Amino acid sequence: MDGLVVATQSGLVRGMGSDGARRWLGIPYADAARFAAPVPAASWVDVRDASVAGPQCPQMFGNAAKRARLAEPDFSEQCLTLNIYAPDDLGEGERLPVYVWIHGGAFVAGSGNGYDGSVLAREGRIIVVTINYRVGVLGFVNFAAALETSDIPSNLGLRDQIAALTWVQTNIAAFGGDPGCVTIGGQSAGSMSVSLLLHAHAARPLFQQAIMQSGAVSMIHNQAKSVAIARQYRTFLGDDGRSLAALQTVDLRRLFEAQAAVGAANPGTIPASPWLDDDLVPGTMEEVHAAQAAPVPLLAGATRDEVRLFELMPGDILPTSWPALETLLHGQLGADRAQAILATYPQTKAGRRALASDLTFVMPTRHFADRHAAHSPTWFYRFDYAHPIAGATHGLDMTLMWPMQGLRAALARGGRMTGRRAALGQRMVRHIAHFVRHGRPEAAWPVYDESQGQVMIFNLADRVEAQPEVDRWRAWAGRDVGVGLSA
Repeated sequence: MDGLVVATQSGLVRGMGSDGARRWLGIPYADAARFAAPVPAASWVDVRDASVAGPQCPQMFGNAAKRARLAEPDFSEQCLTLNIYAPDDLGEGERLPVYVWIHGGAFVAGSGNGYDGSVLAREGRIIVVTINYRVGVLGFVNFAAALETSDIPSNLGLRDQIAALTWVQTNIAAFGGDPGCVTIGGQSAGSMSVSLLLHAHAARPLFQQAIMQSGAVSMIHNQAKSVAIARQYRTFLGDDGRSLAALQTVDLRRLFEAQAAVGAANPGTIPASPWLDDDLVPGTMEEVHAAQAAPVPLLAGATRDEVRLFELMPGDILPTSWPALETLLHGQLGADRAQAILATYPQTKAGRRALASDLTFVMPTRHFADRHAAHSPTWFYRFDYAHPIAGATHGLDMTLMWPMQGLRAALARGGRMTGRRAALGQRMVRHIAHFVRHGRPEAAWPVYDESQGQVMIFNLADRVEAQPEVDRWRAWAGRDVGVGLSA
């Protein structure tokens, strides 16, 4: 067989090669009935074509059911597939470190298919794996609590991710990867997924390093919130949600109509989100903070102006106004701590954006790094490169780190991928690849600890800064808040 035909546990797959990289796309890593746990993918007899990405999970961003993307073949409930990228010059028997990428999308949208790992694999000499998992109503609603049944596992989307990591352990050596050197990474909802996997004992044997970009545990739901949200789905669905059998047979669009209704009824939060289930992951935020995450090297960070993106997008999934932010702070931290935090932000538009960015992404990710650095090597960054309209907004770093072409990509990143902008992206990619290979970024990036607080500031010219925004960071005192943590 040529190097593009590879044997997996389910059968042979044929990939393709170009531009110095090999690709195997749309490989099933598991099967799952609706609202059931993932199981190993069924076998096939002939050589499977792996030159085309598999379908994305049906999904919807925002609260208008007409926006739901359900049409096959691009979208299908049979979406548990992954994509593998490898350098084209792999030696016989060579085993490269593996980077498993978990996409973002607020847990209601997104796909691993849009992340082309060819450049990272070729230039970083690593194996890149991108995965699809169940999102939205299909992956992150606590229907078991709403129906008072034990027949529906919790956090199905997270269980899909663990199934993908299990597949990697069994199969990645055939593609030139080292199953004993796996890094999990993700951005936004993917980063929050990584933070949960670091606390999931079932996942710990499956990876050795982790990367978190813009997100940690604070954006998820506590148990009470998950139950309240699920009961709203149950009420909207009526007879269509009376049992597991009904949920499994109801028209798919009906489920997304329910997601739209629940999203509209819960402004400032996500209508389908992982929750602290006391099964796969701990049961409370207090338990998360008290527990030690998996003792692995961690690279983490956030963009400076995270919330700017959400001021422009539909769906109202994050709190952005002064009243909403102040209500959260007072309700979850008490008057004294809330006032101490608020006093560090000026009562201006810039101050409000800084507070909203810190509350939703920046401080939770930094607090996670603070806790992690107490027991394991940790590196932290802040991304300051600014889009001319949206500033250093959520996801802007992704437009420089992953190869995105065309006018739309240029508009998203604030210009063509040339000159100092391209050099910034290349530096970030080198740090990521070096971390995947060696468990640490390149030497210019110092280790992070709570006392010194050395943070890499990425911009057209990078710098290292000790304890940036120290007054704000100290005022938060390691505490996290979020709409999903209120019933």
